[in-house]
Amino acid sequence: MRLSICNNSQNYCKNFENAFDNQLTFSDKNRKMFLKSGHFDSGVFFVQSTSNRLKDDIAECAIALFRDRGYDNVSVNEICESAHTSRSVFYSVFKGKRAILDYVVSKPQQNDEESFRKFADAENDFERIWQLFGRFIDIALDFGPKLTSRLFIMQFDSPKGIRDAVHALDDLFATLAKNCAKNGIIETEEPPELLSRIATDLILHELYVWCSQDGNFSLRERARQYAEVAYHVKPQYRMTPEQRAAPVSYTHLRAHET
Repeated sequence: MRLSICNNSQNYCKNFENAFDNQLTFSDKNRKMFLKSGHFDSGVFFVQSTSNRLKDDIAECAIALFRDRGYDNVSVNEICESAHTSRSVFYSVFKGKRAILDYVVSKPQQNDEESFRKFADAENDFERIWQLFGRFIDIALDFGPKLTSRLFIMQFDSPKGIRDAVHALDDLFATLAKNCAKNGIIETEEPPELLSRIATDLILHELYVWCSQDGNFSLRERARQYAEVAYHVKPQYRMTPEQRAAPVSYTHLRAHET
């Protein structure tokens, strides 16, 4: 009897899950698919905890001060004053100013509800790759050339830095690139792991150039072009020059007619 009840219960749950799936929107189905896919099991790419709200608030105030006054000219006391918090609270979440930059640079690995839906709903896996790159580009644009330059300088003082933060996603980039090759979005015999490292280093190089030239060209436009070339994206899946120059982030594209 107990076995029969258990089996009936399992069948009921399975039927409920199937019925629930039928009611899901396209967005929800994509979200469920990615949660089951294993992309989020490694701890490198994960759904953000709401407990990070305090850190986000402090970091936002700190970055505004760093950008306006210069990193070296801002003290922890000034950050606390701007964030309306105490030094004890500050040091409960950050070890110091450097930890704030490390935290912000690691943010592209985190996903709130909105960013996760954008990622899951992207038109194809190359657009997902581009969204991830776009998150780092958005950080650089928010920081500005001078503060972003500071990240490169800090890379020499510590193994952590912007290069390591981007390369932390190498395995995910490679998985997405492999899917792109399987689905005919990219056309190359090069291994996806190599393509991903090349693309990442190209974009990081252009980020460095953008800093050294005080941001005198469109970082997003050039990075998109280089990513398409590095991944050997087929022409029908590439952005037009007008699309690359568009100010909107994370544009979801369908393949345009060739």
